[in-house]
Amino acid sequence: MSDITITNARAFGAIEIGVILAALSNGVLALQISQYFHKPGKDPLPLKILIFFVWLATIAHLALGASSLYIITVTNHGTPILEMIFPMSLLAESGLGAFVHSSVQSIYTWRLYKLRGHWLVLTVCWGLSAFVLGSGIAYSVIIPPELAGPFEFNWLFYSHYSAAAGADVLIAAATCWNLIQGRDSRFKKTQQLINRVMLRIVQTGVATSVVAVCLLITFATSQPSTAWFGLYQPLIALYPVTLLALQAQRQGES
Repeated sequence: MSDITITNARAFGAIEIGVILAALSNGVLALQISQYFHKPGKDPLPLKILIFFVWLATIAHLALGASSLYIITVTNHGTPILEMIFPMSLLAESGLGAFVHSSVQSIYTWRLYKLRGHWLVLTVCWGLSAFVLGSGIAYSVIIPPELAGPFEFNWLFYSHYSAAAGADVLIAAATCWNLIQGRDSRFKKTQQLINRVMLRIVQTGVATSVVAVCLLITFATSQPSTAWFGLYQPLIALYPVTLLALQAQRQGES
């Protein structure tokens, strides 16, 4: 077996793992969506529509990932990684992923607004979400077709996922702060409920931000390999999964 084949196996194995993990996460998400729309809730119709489109975007993102994996490992089998044409489906993933990222973060920010969050914090959160959307779309548009192309735009990749991780941490911290400020120590059950909600919010914020930071570290240390795709693919599905897990807890305790 040639060195080129070994190099490609190491590079593309992470993509296969990432697609498998994303597929498993989409299975969990499908069950969550079914429960979300079958149980009565107080969410407004526009929010439910947005969550529905986030689900469709997550499915489309997985389909594009599987298509890219087939093109890379079957259609272009044996082609050296640095000579391989960058699949258009892989480029389109970035825009869909950015839509999922920014939409979920906007939903969290909207809930923070309902808690009467500070206008400056809300502005920063929505600004970061908008940047995540814009940079993700730009990433899918300006990258050249060669597989080595993404590494020429490291600054855009780093800024995109740094903003995503920063928004996750800021939203979680601000939401918990507003819940703490608004709780009444005279009502023990209310305090316990708020504590459970804060714990889940911290867990979801930490989960997505930690994966995003690990993705950045892997991207920085594994070039020109595509090992970072092992985290990129499941991260997109992790956002709606954590959102609907929190929503299920809210419906069960309301």
